[in-house]
Amino acid sequence: MVVLVAAILLILRGIETKSLPSFTRTQIIIFSLFFGWVTISTLWTISPFTAFKLDLRLIALTISGLVLVNGVTDLDKENRKRMANAVLLGLALASIFLSIEVFYQAPITKVFKGKALDAWVDPSRFNRGATFIGISLWLLCAIFREKLSLFFKLLFPIVPIALLYFAPSESSLVAVILAAIWYLFFFKFPKLGFQILPVIMIVSVLVMPFATRYVEPLYDEESSHSIPFSAKHRFFIWDFVSSQILKNPVIGWGFDSARDYSNNGVENYVNIEPNGNVRAVGGRIISLHPHNFALQVWLELGLIGAILISVIIWSVFGYLKSRQLSERIEIQAMLVSTFIIALLGYGIWQNRWFVMFFIFAAMIPLIQPKQDQEIIDEVDEYGA
Repeated sequence: MVVLVAAILLILRGIETKSLPSFTRTQIIIFSLFFGWVTISTLWTISPFTAFKLDLRLIALTISGLVLVNGVTDLDKENRKRMANAVLLGLALASIFLSIEVFYQAPITKVFKGKALDAWVDPSRFNRGATFIGISLWLLCAIFREKLSLFFKLLFPIVPIALLYFAPSESSLVAVILAAIWYLFFFKFPKLGFQILPVIMIVSVLVMPFATRYVEPLYDEESSHSIPFSAKHRFFIWDFVSSQILKNPVIGWGFDSARDYSNNGVENYVNIEPNGNVRAVGGRIISLHPHNFALQVWLELGLIGAILISVIIWSVFGYLKSRQLSERIEIQAMLVSTFIIALLGYGIWQNRWFVMFFIFAAMIPLIQPKQDQEIIDEVDEYGA
């Protein structure tokens, strides 16, 4: 969908302005460095041809995402207001459709599939949709901040938590809970939060393979009662992946190598399910990805990849500062929730997850900078 929207945007822009969209120098440099290294690393990866095809797909998605972001950025104030209202309407419709799917056995999905689904639809099918809406709510709050009362601004963090509480994704729920804590803690000190957050994120990426060496897999039955099964599973993955990273820390094992990485170790432990059934687990440790984007980058792209990701994170905060958005605590909460989910949930190269970053980024230009609001308030004060 992002590629389709970007293509339509290119056509409309070409008709109206007779020109192609331009990219900033920072975007071009970071794009070239990151995907240059990704492409080079496909030379020594486990499945070079498959990795190279994924590389090309991500390049296309990134270009489309940047076209989308720059297209929204170039809108005038009136069209940004229309776009903001469209986002509000879109998220409201998405929430309604998601509720219908979850509570009424996915009737919309059945229509599009053209065939009957299982009698019982696994709610985890809707994790990405619920997660996307939950994160988008932070940006929606930032866009319409001036219309919200102080009471609702303080109450707002409960909304994403309430939404994801009913989703079967513990990582998403943890992410929005931590985002809410960040939001409330730095509500009165947003500039301080803005200074601290990029440091925390970058340090987390750089030290992740060393920190997870201290995460011991839990084999005993007692641990089943204290932590979720998914968390227990991740402890095995992180312990194994971090050991493999330290064997080849500088250049990594090649782009997309996590998908085919040989598992010399296997999971072998007992888990007691909520209904009392005892489940013996054994098999591959890594299943497509390590459930931690920092470890995935380290494993596949090494220290060089981790440094490039850190540069991208730093440039995001530089972009926000250039748009006078350093005091928008809602954006910080959005970044916290996105970062935590990336550290706990999806594979970083998955199409749906990858394009979410660009959709969130395209919403940011819709936020009215505080500087502009102060100018408007000043003008209104003098009756102009």
